[in-house]
Amino acid sequence: ERASNYANEALKGKASPEFQQQSELKTLVSIIDGCKFSAHAYSVLEDDNSEAGTTTKAQKTTKPLYERLSQYKEDQSLHTKTPNVFKLTPEMEPIPCKPLFFDLAMNYVELPSLEDKLEPEGKKSASITGF
Repeated sequence: ERASNYANEALKGKASPEFQQQSELKTLVSIIDGCKFSAHAYSVLEDDNSEAGTTTKAQKTTKPLYERLSQYKEDQSLHTKTPNVFKLTPEMEPIPCKPLFFDLAMNYVELPSLEDKLEPEGKKSASITGF
């Protein structure tokens, strides 16, 4: 579209006076128009083929525009007041909980001594796995 606008401006004489290639500009405008029409025709044919297949119109419009930038589709919902261009709210995902308060405070906590709970080294009691 931009190339077509520039070529039409040059044809109208808005270009520099030493640029006098009117015939080449007319062929360029006709080539650009042909490419625009063929792109439009391919998109219409693709829409017809996809409607005949398994995809439905509701499935086409569920993808936002940013996910299908590489595909040319004429989406009429983009001309409405609420176009499906980008999903503003990110999807919720679980994150691990890390207690930052306890990680920082652990350096300053004085833990009680457990020496009285331990058995002396000389005295050992038999247990299930003890010898």
